Amino acid sequence: MTTLAMKMMDNTDLLDKKRIGKRLQALRKSKGLKQREVAEMLKITTSTYGGYECGAALITLESAIRLARHYGCSIEHIIGTYQYYDI
Repeated sequence: MTTLAMKMMDNTDLLDKKRIGKRLQALRKSKGLKQREVAEMLKITTSTYGGYECGAALITLESAIRLARHYGCSIEHIIGTYQYYDI
């Protein structure tokens, strides 16, 4: 019998800015948006959003919530805190 289980990554990996940035970029591109458009939606500068995507800055909780709602996904998906596997 197969069950879907969730494994939390160890704490050192929880807020990997590079990984989060890659996820943000992939989500944005999947919707055909430009960085400027996402930045305007978040009410931040384009350079701040660009910093999120390149991993130079950590996304704020408020911005992560707004993006999760906009993209129809969870914050956990954006920041990549879950790994799923079958047992």
